[in-house]
Amino acid sequence: MGEVFSLFGQPVTMFGLGAALSMLVLFAASGLYWSRKGVTFPVTVRFAFLALPLAFVMGRLVFVLGNVTYYWETLSNPALALRFWDGGYAMTGVIAGILLAAVICGKWTRTSAGVMLDGAMYGVLPALMTERLFEGFTELGLGRSPSYDWLSALCVDDGYGFLVHPVYRYEAAVALVLFVIITCWVIRNKAIPSGDTALVTLSLLGTTQVIMESLRSDGHMIIFHFVRLQQILFLVGAVVVLIIFCVRAAKKGNIKTSHQLALWLAVVACIGVGIWMEFRVDRGPYKWLYYTVLIACMAVITSLTLGVRKLSNRK
Repeated sequence: MGEVFSLFGQPVTMFGLGAALSMLVLFAASGLYWSRKGVTFPVTVRFAFLALPLAFVMGRLVFVLGNVTYYWETLSNPALALRFWDGGYAMTGVIAGILLAAVICGKWTRTSAGVMLDGAMYGVLPALMTERLFEGFTELGLGRSPSYDWLSALCVDDGYGFLVHPVYRYEAAVALVLFVIITCWVIRNKAIPSGDTALVTLSLLGTTQVIMESLRSDGHMIIFHFVRLQQILFLVGAVVVLIIFCVRAAKKGNIKTSHQLALWLAVVACIGVGIWMEFRVDRGPYKWLYYTVLIACMAVITSLTLGVRKLSNRK
């Protein structure tokens, strides 16, 4: 785990330092976003005060819920779940804790919840990039062996003499690309409705992480065969965003019921095909084809979400 030093008798690892650094990156990026919206520095400080414990607790809670059978049956000691210093956290839980902190901070400081969520979700992207890079000091974030020799140049040793894909690097790169895209979008569009930055970011992050989680083979939070809890939760997040935009568009009368029905049939079809591709990736020989179809399915869901968002903002 790359132990650096001990603190109060507990080891402090490079990954632990990376997690701490990622939270600092979160506060810096979120603070910069909020400063453009006229939110004062003390509000950012209060957000940090809330986000640190909530991200910690929620990250641990989701991990424990995803591994409840491990603590209950394999270890036969559920109390071990309270040994948070032994490690085990879920990024989806961390993000949920950060968003919860933003909502509470908004009420605490009488700041718009939408603005708070926008800044928090904006800061998640560079923070996620930082955290993923430090996964290189752990056994997490590793994928399968390369299917083609020319991909070997991208691979790393898994510690057992095998070359595998460093998915944690790919995830960091995706987070960086999304951060650049969202930053450019925010700078070029000054009239983005409050809350939309958070929703669009969550949609993009959710659909891309479905793909990234599929690339992993580290066994982290697998709940059934090869299905990962975080993959499901990221997809749920993307679907929730689409529901919010659909409800908003329907209230304004900008989307017909028949169009909504067709939209959701397309979404369900994409999810179904995506699940089928997950089975094929695990068993079939044409992984490049399966991943291409999976990417296409997530792209369709993202495109539909962005399209409905435009309808929801039409006067």
